Amino acid sequence: MGHIDDFHIQGFRGLRDLKIANLGQINLFVGNNNSGKTSVLEAASLFCDPFNWRRWYDLAGQRELVSGQRTTIMDRLSWFFPAGRNDTQNLASESPKIELSASGDFTTEYVSVSYANFAEVHLRPAMPGEEQEEVVEGISLKTTVYVRDSPSKSRIIYEDIAPFSQWRIPVQYPSRSRIPTLPVQIVSLFSHRTGALTSQLWSGVVEADLKEETIKLLRFFDPAIEDVDILSPSEHSQILSIKHKRLGRAPLSTFGDGLRRVFTLATSIPRARNGLLLIDELETAIHTKALEKTFDWLVEACVSNNIQLLATTHSLEALDTILDVSRENADFVVYRLQQDEKQTTAKRFDKEMTLRLREELGMEMRY
Repeated sequence: MGHIDDFHIQGFRGLRDLKIANLGQINLFVGNNNSGKTSVLEAASLFCDPFNWRRWYDLAGQRELVSGQRTTIMDRLSWFFPAGRNDTQNLASESPKIELSASGDFTTEYVSVSYANFAEVHLRPAMPGEEQEEVVEGISLKTTVYVRDSPSKSRIIYEDIAPFSQWRIPVQYPSRSRIPTLPVQIVSLFSHRTGALTSQLWSGVVEADLKEETIKLLRFFDPAIEDVDILSPSEHSQILSIKHKRLGRAPLSTFGDGLRRVFTLATSIPRARNGLLLIDELETAIHTKALEKTFDWLVEACVSNNIQLLATTHSLEALDTILDVSRENADFVVYRLQQDEKQTTAKRFDKEMTLRLREELGMEMRY
């Protein structure tokens, strides 16, 4: 059973009005390029923790890792809102708006976010003993969240305005401890290369009793791996160290993409426990021969840790493999996203329908 049953996205990136109905525990999103698959994961991440301003900042810059471009924080954040900005019916609106809503056992029902541009004056050093005024532009996000209060069956409303500029990233919402959040972890295309696989994250794997199973999986990629430890080369630093039969001790960074990708997935499980795990392009860096072993481990980890998985893929082999490992025990659903000039739609296929279409008809489901 999933934590979110139905999810409705309005005005987020290129998604004007997308309704995703009857989510399962294991959900796979397929579709053409630019159909909105990654945007679904980003929207879900923000819905689960809407006042986490660092998450907004990180997601806004994530796609620049692909394009190699560098833009201002103002531009990056505003591009969460292009559907609202470019809608000719809303030209009079001063504040384009994102609206996210969901049903399920998560008590947050609705998140609304609008933005406005602002300018502020800062003093910066000029000549010795002098200061020069500089006008800095920024963008502020006004966020409103409706939370269902179960005992009284009423709504509690939280609001905050967060200013972003090149000078600052807003701190966490001051009363955030009172606001329900759903544990959520998003794994991007490059998380295994850019994410810091710290000792703290690996400690989470150990505490979740996932170390033994994770090392077994790593041995599928490299049978010479014996163990994973945390070493302290100096008083103020720690590294993840692989104990290897041939190499001796070697830092994780010296191993290949596939191994680091599995590490990234493993360290995401404890942080997503009882919440959502969002994986963009599920098959990234994993050889086709290793898909079954990796996906079998991943689905079992999600089921045993009460994690709802939302993942995207471009690979038919990945679709068939995760369908096969989910055959017996997992609540598996495929959504095919299709976009026309007006909106994006999500065609839903449950596990039985997907099995029939793939095994009996050999149908191409991705497009």
